[in-house]
Amino acid sequence: MIPITTAVAPQIEMICFFISVLLFFFILYHRLRRQQQTQLHTGIEQLKLLRLLLADFQLHRGLSTALLSGDTSLTSDLHNTRQRLEKCIQQASALDTAHHKQWFNLIHQWQHIHQNNTAKASSNLLSHHRLIRHTIYLIEDIAHELNAANSSHKLDYLNYIWHEVVQTAEWTGQARALGTSMAASQSSSAAQRVRLRFLHSKIKQLSSTAFSALETRNANHLNVRQSQQTVNSFLLCLEQELLNCDYPHIEAKHYFEQATQAINELLGMIDTALKDLQTVTKRI
Repeated sequence: MIPITTAVAPQIEMICFFISVLLFFFILYHRLRRQQQTQLHTGIEQLKLLRLLLADFQLHRGLSTALLSGDTSLTSDLHNTRQRLEKCIQQASALDTAHHKQWFNLIHQWQHIHQNNTAKASSNLLSHHRLIRHTIYLIEDIAHELNAANSSHKLDYLNYIWHEVVQTAEWTGQARALGTSMAASQSSSAAQRVRLRFLHSKIKQLSSTAFSALETRNANHLNVRQSQQTVNSFLLCLEQELLNCDYPHIEAKHYFEQATQAINELLGMIDTALKDLQTVTKRI
């Protein structure tokens, strides 16, 4: 007669094997989940910082261009913007990120602009354009990674935030900088008006696409209609005060504030989207 212990030993071994396999996959699952949560958290924090940098890079572009064009009324605003940017740059320098090279290039470009206070208005604009374009590329790269890691249908509108809304904010920022320069000098060249008309067209086209798409995706919590009204008011101001006259009479500061209201509405939509993203990812 075979002892009971000998008969059940293989069964016990098999049970132990299955328990070990289950435990392995359980540990692996939780490890992967923690990695995913860490990736999402790190990505969101980088997007938050990039959103602040985008706003102040754009603001610095407009203010510094106005100063270089002869308007000194915004000097204190420029000083405050530089102080905020330096704090954000310090945070960026301490980031532990897989996008180290892109962040390094962004910081280097800002330092070059910050140290070059004798640039002409035109070259100052171009330097800022490159810096902000780099910032937007980094936003899109990180946002793409987050979209791949998070498949919530509640956030299917985010693609329009990271592309159309961000790009609309940038075209509006360029129009603010160029238009403020024209208003500060109380003159405009044919080339400047051609460029400004192009910016007007891009803002109108992209904002219309973004607002229509967001409304159809029930993203009304983003204050879509209010943002649309503010952007349209700025476009009307741009057209009446700068495009339809050779010698602008609008004060640079007033035009700057009109453009800033439109940009702030767009940036507010980005802020709300980031809050939505953070709320959903906490549940993963």
